[in-house]
Amino acid sequence: MYILMVELHGRPERLDELEPVLRSLAAVAETEPGIACYAVQRCEDRPDVFLLCEWYRDEAAWETHMALDPVREALGRFDALLAAPPVITRCASVALARRPA
Repeated sequence: MYILMVELHGRPERLDELEPVLRSLAAVAETEPGIACYAVQRCEDRPDVFLLCEWYRDEAAWETHMALDPVREALGRFDALLAAPPVITRCASVALARRPA
């Protein structure tokens, strides 16, 4: 697995625009066979901070995702919507528990 944790700090005056862009990225990810999980969270105590958890089959699946037109278009809006560059952390899975929802 190729796992990324991404922290995004939105511009306070643009949060109403940023959240739909992030939802659209998750919708695109839902159709991609190389993605095991793509989750977008918003911090409750810091509403300008979004955390993305992205699980790809491998690095090639991530590259495929990043090359898609809707993804490139969304990322192209980040300069206007984010207060700082994304903080991206590559992770290795240590443990995973799955329970039916």
